[in-house]
Amino acid sequence: MVGQKHTAARQGHRLLLDQCVPQHNLYRRLKQGIDLTFLYETVKLFYGKCGQKSIDPIAFIKLMLVGHLENLTSDRAIIRCCQLRLDILYFLDYELGEALPWHSTLSRTRQRLPEKVFERCFEYVLTQCVELGLVDGHTQAIDAAFVEANASLDKLEAKPLAKWTLEKNEQPLAQVPDRVSFIKAKQYVNPKKVTRNNHVYYSPNDSQACLATKPNKAFRLYYLASMAVDCSHHVITHIQADFADEKDSRHLMTIVDRTSRRLSTLDLSLRCVLADAGFSSGENYAALENRHIEAYIPLFGRYNRVRDPFTYEPWQDQYRCSHGAVLRNHGIEMAGGYGNYQYIASFSACQNCPIKESCCGKRDRKSLSVTMYYREYERMVARLASTKGKQLKKRRSAVVEPVFGSLLNYFGMHRTLSKGKTGAHKRMVMAATAYNLKKWLLAKRRPKVVTQVLALHPEDSFLPLLDG
Repeated sequence: MVGQKHTAARQGHRLLLDQCVPQHNLYRRLKQGIDLTFLYETVKLFYGKCGQKSIDPIAFIKLMLVGHLENLTSDRAIIRCCQLRLDILYFLDYELGEALPWHSTLSRTRQRLPEKVFERCFEYVLTQCVELGLVDGHTQAIDAAFVEANASLDKLEAKPLAKWTLEKNEQPLAQVPDRVSFIKAKQYVNPKKVTRNNHVYYSPNDSQACLATKPNKAFRLYYLASMAVDCSHHVITHIQADFADEKDSRHLMTIVDRTSRRLSTLDLSLRCVLADAGFSSGENYAALENRHIEAYIPLFGRYNRVRDPFTYEPWQDQYRCSHGAVLRNHGIEMAGGYGNYQYIASFSACQNCPIKESCCGKRDRKSLSVTMYYREYERMVARLASTKGKQLKKRRSAVVEPVFGSLLNYFGMHRTLSKGKTGAHKRMVMAATAYNLKKWLLAKRRPKVVTQVLALHPEDSFLPLLDG
């Protein structure tokens, strides 16, 4: 009898929740629209068969989605919110009065589950968007933004090699008898007075977080969120976490390749890439051309097209100065990790030149250094100057920047909860999943508009119809 009463009470609670949640409610529609049972097979290797029962993987993923949909940035806030909301309890398949998982369970589960579990959820939602016609894959807008790390500037520590520093022309540290005399001799440089940078300081709480700043951004510990957005309906097709002290251009081809592979599994092909000047480099231009991808990426500003008073003669691959001296190509020279063509004039051509002192300086002849990717730069300049290039430049900022603004301000991605780059990546992937899920629900709810146009002859009239 006791068991029957308990079962009847549970069914009554479920019936009560089902009656209390309206049909148009977001979480009710989510529960009816998505099927996360594939997670049981995905996490099978990471769940044991003995010991205390772990949190259900579907309930865990749903709790993560709730955190981003409600713009919550802590596990405690997620649990408190779920306890007070009937619609969220209905979405989680929890009953009235049933205890929710402890907040630390969410943190431990997030740490223990690998990245591929979160990536699988993202790909599932992306597949739903593709089936609804929200993704065409042809044009992708790429951008990057800072995401604040879960670490404080007040607890920065100097790296071991930077705790003791010597001024110039001083005795080496091994000859200093002890630290006290070292400080008294004014040979010790206080690390707190050194400009804070990633070479000197690190965070003991999150050693992978990096000090960084951008215009109109505070100087803090960040991770870099790199993202690709489909230009048809602004659906996120890829997102990843990178170190904040690295240039955006370093990650462009990784983003393009991973996005292209993901789209190819969905029978879509990437043909055009839009990005800002931070992703500009000759290597990226050449790599995109080799993949037959049309790119519109503004030049960073260091490439100099005009080399006055020198004129380039492409038929002989040489430069000629205004006084007739010829600078021939002497091959590629590597400098600072970059390859440059060296165009050098002969000694006799510059020996009696009237402008030798102003042109060559202290050298005996003139030389020009030109990037080995100058052809790719020239093609990019011509592409950006076209009408299509000007239109796509405006389109890129109108596509990817609002998406980043939504993720950072309304989907709880402005700060990471976990430590390390892996934890930051998991949070970014779940924020993108929640964003795509909401886009999918809005598009699924929106009715299809059918328009019919009837062409009439000028002699036709509606009066007979009205009279009838």
